[in-house]
Amino acid sequence: MRYRPGMKDLLPALAAALLALPGCPAPVEPKPAPIPKDTDMCLAAEQGLERMQCLDRAGDPMWVNRNGERFRQICENAQLEGRVFLNPRCVADAATCDAAKKCPVIE
Repeated sequence: MRYRPGMKDLLPALAAALLALPGCPAPVEPKPAPIPKDTDMCLAAEQGLERMQCLDRAGDPMWVNRNGERFRQICENAQLEGRVFLNPRCVADAATCDAAKKCPVIE
C-alpha cells in the first residue's frame, strides 16, 4: 500500500477512537436456583391428593405414578435436584382436586 498524505494524521485519531470505545460488558453470573423451603410439605401434598382421589388428565392417580413412585418421593427428589418445583404447599393446602391441579409448577 502506498503512503498517502494525511494517513499519518488518521492513524493516531483512529487509535484514540478505538481506545475510547467501551469494552465488553462484564459477564453476568447466573443466579443459583432458589432452594425450595416447603419440601417438608411433599408428604402432606401426597396425602391430600390420595384422600381426595385426584386423577390427572389421563385418569391416573396423582399421588402415585405408573412406576409406583409416590408423590412425596418424586416431589422431594425434584426439589432437591432443582429440576422442577412442584409447589407442595399449594397442593397440600388445596381443598379440591381442581384447586390442586391449578397449583403452578415451575420448571
